[in-house]
Amino acid sequence: MAENKFDAIVIGSGISGGWAAKELTEKGLKVLMLERGRNIEHVKDYVNANKESWDYPHHGRKTQEMIAAQPVRNRDYPLNEQTYEMWADERESPYTEVKR
Repeated sequence: MAENKFDAIVIGSGISGGWAAKELTEKGLKVLMLERGRNIEHVKDYVNANKESWDYPHHGRKTQEMIAAQPVRNRDYPLNEQTYEMWADERESPYTEVKR
């Protein structure tokens, strides 16, 4: 098996990770990007883009079910009805924390 070498490893392809990878590759670095979430197609997968908070059962807020099902993601403020489907499911891809 060939050994791959990278100058930088970017964890997560969200807005910050994507921008970091862009900047590093433009500087000539060989970059590996790791993403645990599903593949999201631009525009097609933004099903909530044109919805208002009143279009959701809980007005776009975080529900008790979300908090119970996603204890790690719950610590992040964007977890709510509007963004819920854009995150990796902790039950399918659990987080491992040695220390918190």
